[in-house]
Order: sequence, then structure tokens, then C-alpha cells
Amino acid sequence: MAKTKKSLASDKHKTKKKVSNISSDKLYRKLNNLIKPLIFTNPLKNFILNKHLTFTPQEYITISQTLYESPNGKTYRVLSNNILKNHSKDAENLILYMNFKSHNILDDIKRAKLYNIIELYNPTVICLSEALLPNKLYNNKKPKSNSARIVSINSIKDDTITQPYKASKLFAEKKIHDNNGPKSIKNKWKSFFLKQGYNYIVFANPAECPWGENWGNCIITKNKPLDAQVLQMGSYGKEIFGAPESRNMIIIKINEKNPEYICTTQLNDRDDIANKNTRLKQAKEIITFLKKIKSKKITFVGDLNSVNKKSYTESELNILKLLNLNQNPIPVATINLFNRSNIFGKYPINTHQKYECIYQKCVTQVYSTKYKNNIMIFTDATDFDHQPIFIW
Repeated sequence: MAKTKKSLASDKHKTKKKVSNISSDKLYRKLNNLIKPLIFTNPLKNFILNKHLTFTPQEYITISQTLYESPNGKTYRVLSNNILKNHSKDAENLILYMNFKSHNILDDIKRAKLYNIIELYNPTVICLSEALLPNKLYNNKKPKSNSARIVSINSIKDDTITQPYKASKLFAEKKIHDNNGPKSIKNKWKSFFLKQGYNYIVFANPAECPWGENWGNCIITKNKPLDAQVLQMGSYGKEIFGAPESRNMIIIKINEKNPEYICTTQLNDRDDIANKNTRLKQAKEIITFLKKIKSKKITFVGDLNSVNKKSYTESELNILKLLNLNQNPIPVATINLFNRSNIFGKYPINTHQKYECIYQKCVTQVYSTKYKNNIMIFTDATDFDHQPIFIW
């Protein structure tokens, strides 16, 4: 999909105009076509269809790296940056969601890349999944009646982050082996967020968590939320590293004059018979919980580990199925359930986004009854595991 200099100049000009709804604008589809996964184009497409080619995790990283460094990838990075900088500056709120590969916070270079995204775009609200956070941060592991504690970042006396920290025996042994002992950082977290104007955090460690008691979802804000809740969901028999693995969702209420709710989660990564259809059961818990809020202004974003069927052609869905683990059906049931819930609207607002994660598909979904705009920023900060999405 080569672009002429004239066409590119035209696109750059368009990004300077005020666009009321990026997500429904032709520009949104055009942008996402720039980073159409390479598995959907030749030669990889033919290899997959005719030679039943599959890929190792490292090969998937190489495919993502190739797209990132391609002319289209570079063009996308320029245009998405221009759109975000030009169109979000007057937004009431700018929300960042990112599944940030947890141990990267312990790496100076990769942590700097994450911090640079936050510093560059200055979101009002930051939602992170798979976050590794200060060991002593209150983790809302066992909330009473779903009520969550909102912590003042300034009150955190020790911001040491360690991995492993109170993790399952098998996971702790693996990390100690990989890193030649526990790995930790100190005085790298609190000072950064305070300097950028972030003052509050709600952290939720899953009730059953093999990854440690400082791992999970969090929402970080400049202003104190009016309220915060945590929904601790079941593991439904799912185990990894010899321990049960559950998930959770954080819900905050903001804007006293015009209240709205922002919710973030990460659902189970596998959902087949062997894993007890865990993800679908977790989605049902979320829907039941959110229906009780009865708010007309609600934003729900997270790594749902599920595909929005409306974003792909039948041919593309077939390729995803061929590449799926054991060629299992593409995981669409969870999204279909959310679409039918009548809570957020008929479809995610990032419908038509095809790329977002290492496995060459988009599994992070954004629903909102208030915000219409969203855009992915293409980065290598997470080793291409997932990509950040901004909402406004």
C-alpha cells in the first residue's frame, strides 16, 4: 500500500483540521489500513493458506517489528501522533489504556519508553493492565462490598517494585532462575508520577494471582476520583504455574458536576473447554455488575483477549483461525455478549482496528457511551506484546 508524497502531505494536512469523530471518519479506517497485519497480505497470506505456515512467538515479534519499521508503519506513527496531539488538546478528558508488559518496568530503557508516552501525551486518566507496582501499595485484593481504597501517591513511603513478590512457588522459581535472583527497582516510580501531576491510584491485585501481590490492573489520575470499586472475578478452575488465576475490574467515578464512570479490566487469555470457558463467565460477571450502576456515561476498556468480528473480513477471520492455538475458533463470544448487553452501544468504538498485539490482531476493545474518539499509538515499548490506545 505505497503512498505518494502528495498523498502523505494531504493526510498530514487533514490531521490539522478539527475532526468531530475520528472513529467514524474515513481517516480512521485509512490509518488502520496502514498497519494492516502482514499476515493478511502476501507473501505471508499465501504461505499461511497454502503451506499451513504457523509462527513461533519470536517470529510474531519479527513480523510486528517489520510492520513497525515499514514505510506504512512509520507513516502511521507520524499521522497518529499528529491526530492525537491536535485533536485531544481541548478534550475534557484524555484516557490512556495500555497492557504494559509487567517486568518491563524493571528495565531502564523500556520503563523510559513507557514514561515517555505518558509525558508526551499527558493523559488525564491512565488505565494499566499487567502492571507491576510498588510492593507496599494497597492492593484491594479483598475489597469489602466492592469498595476500593483510593491511594494518594504522595503517601507511598517506599516505592520499591520487586519481581517475584509473594507469587506462586513455580512462577517465583522461574523468575529467580531467569533473572539470577529477584529483580527490583527503587525511587523510580513515585517521583515520576508526581512530577507529571498524577496524585492518585487505585490498584487491584486479583484475588487468586500466581504472578504476585504487586501485579494487576490500576487506574492513575491527576484528580481524586469521587468513588472507586473493584470487582474480583472468579478463576473458574483456570490454573497456571500451579496456582489458580482469577481477574478483576476497576471502576472509578469522576467529574462531580457531570459524573461518569471509567472501567478497566483484563480477561482470561484462553477460553476453551479445557479452561472452563472462564473468559465468558468473567464477562457475564462484568455485565451484571455494570448494569447495577445505571449510568448513561460509562467507558469500558481493557485487554479482553477477544476479537471484534466486525473489524475483519471473512478471509481475515479464516487466517486468524488457522493461526489460532490448535486452530480453535476465533474468540468472538465475549465481544458478542458485550455488544448485546445494551450498556455501551452496539460495537466497540475502535471497530475496524485490526492490529494491536503480538499475535497480529486487536484484542483490546474500547466501549464508551460518552467518548467517540480513539487512536492507537504504535510503539516498541512492550516488545510488541500490546499497544497503547488513547480515548477522548
